[in-house]
Amino acid sequence: MMQDSRTLVDHFFRHEYGRLVAVLTRSLGIRNLELVEDVVQSSLSKALVTWRTNGIPDDPAAWLFRTSRNLAIDAIRRTQTEHRLLSSKLLAPETRDEVANQTVHFAEEVGDESLRLLFLCCHPNIPLESSIAFALKTVSGFSTDEVSSALLITRANAEKRITRAKERLREIGTEITELDNAALESRIDAVQSTIYLVFNEGYASSGGHTTLRKDLCEEAIRLALMLVASVPSVATSSCALLALMLMHSARFDARVDMHGSVVLLKDQDRSRWDWNRIREALDWMSKSADGTRLSRYHVEAAIAWEHCRAESFDEIDWSMIAVHYKCLQRIHSGPMVRLNLAIALSYSSSPEIGLTFLSDIVKEDRTRLRPWWDCAMADVLSRMGNFEDAISHWQDALLLASNPDQRELIAKQIAQAKNKKATPSK
Repeated sequence: MMQDSRTLVDHFFRHEYGRLVAVLTRSLGIRNLELVEDVVQSSLSKALVTWRTNGIPDDPAAWLFRTSRNLAIDAIRRTQTEHRLLSSKLLAPETRDEVANQTVHFAEEVGDESLRLLFLCCHPNIPLESSIAFALKTVSGFSTDEVSSALLITRANAEKRITRAKERLREIGTEITELDNAALESRIDAVQSTIYLVFNEGYASSGGHTTLRKDLCEEAIRLALMLVASVPSVATSSCALLALMLMHSARFDARVDMHGSVVLLKDQDRSRWDWNRIREALDWMSKSADGTRLSRYHVEAAIAWEHCRAESFDEIDWSMIAVHYKCLQRIHSGPMVRLNLAIALSYSSSPEIGLTFLSDIVKEDRTRLRPWWDCAMADVLSRMGNFEDAISHWQDALLLASNPDQRELIAKQIAQAKNKKATPSK
């Protein structure tokens, strides 16, 4: 039972943390955000003990909501600083009917509240990078280490961004209920970026015990679906984002084998891809073509489609993918784009050209890209037959890998490289 309750609490931390924070923030106000975060954390800790002793409740999400709400009430009453809230309906004495009604409210409105809180976090007067870091932490329940990994920054830098955004948002004092269409449109870039980073963390987890976390990916897709409906004036880029995530998520079942080990793209059984989901992605991709603005998500969706439409890894049109990455560099440049362009060129032109591009990535960006840079170097060197240097890069990657799945995959690559080195082809 202890393991079941711990697993469920971990699950609800990912699924419900941001939603609990969203609902309570709307009731208590953004100035009480730190209190809200504290009581949600406390309710999750309390669940770990209570559920182990008394069993898991029929509706765990409603239990967490009621517990968080009651902890907030107690905290506010103790400080006696929020007399207006004490007289409000939220803090009125409970009856069984009121609790039941609140449970329904939580179940019905939680989806909208999550997206509203995400928009609130992405205020235009807060630097974009700080807004995204803060939103990942607050709405999606990312740890500080996960925020730093997602944004390719140091942990200390992530902490600074989160703190600055929280302080600035408290100063601004805007509440969720005050967001109009103009406010939504001014924050769309940060909101889309945050949703995509949530998906990426689920698709290639930077920590924990597994590389693939479907719950995060599905949450990102859910938010993107609501985003398309909520801000129709910029729906084309949101449609492209949705298409991109659906195409990636269609490969879920093929990304791990029957033992739960990670399977590289070149080794995946494409018959296990979810082609219904890919067709759904193409529908969204078609809708994304209605506008005049080319976003990064349009280009990345086009890259994902090149992978999907090829019947095998050997038939992938790497030349077209390289063209797309060059286009992406012009509209959304960054170290990860440069890394992926180098990989595409190593296949479309030659491993030697790819190696040159990888070697030209500046030291600062290499540091931010590790261990992915090390893996890319090792792959290119292996294809050139330089197994000794490839093994060296694989070993560096192994030391930097952040979860057991990644380490297992890299260890397999090292073993394969050593075998090829020991038995050179004739």
